[in-house]
Amino acid sequence: MKWTKKKKCDGCGTENECSDCKKYQDKAFELEVDEELQQERLAEFWKKYSWVIYGGVTAVLLITAGAEWYRAHQKKVRLSESDSFEQASLLMHEGKNEEALKAFEVLSKSGKTGYRVLALMNLADIQMNLGQSEDAIKTMKTILDTTDKSDPLYLVTSLSYVGKQVDSSNADELLKVLEPALQNEAFQGLATELAVPLLIKQGKKAEANVLIQKAISNPMTSDGSKARLNALKGE
Repeated sequence: MKWTKKKKCDGCGTENECSDCKKYQDKAFELEVDEELQQERLAEFWKKYSWVIYGGVTAVLLITAGAEWYRAHQKKVRLSESDSFEQASLLMHEGKNEEALKAFEVLSKSGKTGYRVLALMNLADIQMNLGQSEDAIKTMKTILDTTDKSDPLYLVTSLSYVGKQVDSSNADELLKVLEPALQNEAFQGLATELAVPLLIKQGKKAEANVLIQKAISNPMTSDGSKARLNALKGE
């Protein structure tokens, strides 16, 4: 027997004719009361929390709009810094080192993207070519201090930084700088070539041989690097 909201039952089709009809009439009344209570609760809820809901929607819209603006702004910044980097690079390739030096210095201080690090790397290169080795090392140190250690630009700079000072007495510091590159398979071979002389200088030949074997076993180590490492191992 199916009850409809018309207060009639499918059994007799009339009202108040049987006990079943009376039972379903009572049930319908209860349903109507429940619906009215639900509507009242919904109205009270909306009156109490509508500002929260509106605020949440507004916040989502603002966040979305802000994200779109940020992406557009970042793109604009990257394009601007790309142009500045290209102009400085052209000066460098034309042999105008002093002008290129100033251009890279400006970008290295104002840059907010990866072009800042690239500017510093080129700045160090020019300084080295001009015989300003101490300034070049300081510039590379700036890259190491301000760049994530997993960034390929950090790893490349770490090799140059250590390579320029491999004959110095700062073995402990240089080995620490090389650690990220030694853990990265793509850079491991070259990093090991730099680390081995430092370890041997410290009297840690056994540790050096372990690094050599690890790098030689690395399929990403070049054949040339493996040959040089084998030569180091034979010392």
